[in-house]
Amino acid sequence: MANLPKSLQQPFRKNKLVVGSGWRAFFAPYNYAIGSSVASTVLGPQILDLTTGPFVDTTQPIASAFYDLGWIKDFAVTKESKIGQVRSGYRGAVRAQYRGQVGESFECKFREYGRMQYKLASGSNVFNILSASGQSGGAAGPLSASGAPTTNVSAYSAGTFPWGQGGQGTAPTLTVASAAAAQITTGSYIVADVDYNTSTFGLIDDAGTPVFKNAVTDVDYIRKNSDYVARVTNVASNVLTLDQPFIGGGSGNPAPLGPGAAGARVQVVSGFVAREGGTFISEWSALCLMQTIDGAQMFTYYPHVSILQNRNQGANWAIENIGTTDLGGYELDAQFTALAFDDPLDGETVVAYHGYFFKPGEAAGF
Repeated sequence: MANLPKSLQQPFRKNKLVVGSGWRAFFAPYNYAIGSSVASTVLGPQILDLTTGPFVDTTQPIASAFYDLGWIKDFAVTKESKIGQVRSGYRGAVRAQYRGQVGESFECKFREYGRMQYKLASGSNVFNILSASGQSGGAAGPLSASGAPTTNVSAYSAGTFPWGQGGQGTAPTLTVASAAAAQITTGSYIVADVDYNTSTFGLIDDAGTPVFKNAVTDVDYIRKNSDYVARVTNVASNVLTLDQPFIGGGSGNPAPLGPGAAGARVQVVSGFVAREGGTFISEWSALCLMQTIDGAQMFTYYPHVSILQNRNQGANWAIENIGTTDLGGYELDAQFTALAFDDPLDGETVVAYHGYFFKPGEAAGF
């Protein structure tokens, strides 16, 4: 008796199924200064060597620049590349095809609500709200007031992953001239960066903050824009222990740098704010990872991405709370477009790399 066809009797080949818990997002600042000063876009992004995969996301950062921004939900890719057709003959039959426009976009929701996620979702430069006790504010503009006292940076150590958590690694430390003078206490959020030189303009400082000529006079402007924000977990005299190293950069020197420049100062931060409008759009390199339960890994790498459109910064999901007012969970909704990247391997213009790393012992399964 002949065997029944596979389509009638063979179950799923379980070692070819992809079962994972979800996607995590890793982003790195785009290198504005290098990317804008050369004809090729090759030098602008944070290059991720795919031959170093599978990527181990328990050791942060990945490839010295990509930082874990946590779980993302509803990760969806939209292909925007198009195929053109050449028709000829009296019947107008297709004789040849060619690649027309190249493009891709993706969207996701950041489940974790942090400053870097906020900056990505808003697509703008996020401002730190400088704070100090007794500060009365000003009438010039919503972000014009400062008054937050500063203190000089004496030394900075980035520590080692996972930065003292769980008794492992070494926590970052920042030594300042006077913690008391800047009203820094345990639990404070702080920003550490240099004063703004009012004679400079263009893409300034490590974060590549855009400034028009003669547009800014605020000496705190760089600190208001800086990504070098951390939380103080302990104050011992003038040595501050931080919960994580300063994550930022993206201009002439990609992250992570820390406030190593001469003249860096520290101020207390009470929050952050993204403006709707303005001129400039932030740009990034991105890596999305999905681990499977049996050791395989799916990934998407975008050398150069930017916000596609502003979405709801507080996309909410209902949490039913029977007998009283329902609760709402809030997440950051973002949509990005993949910008052109000229692959140095063969000079082709591409926008994304979608890949898969085999799990140990996986059969080819043709």
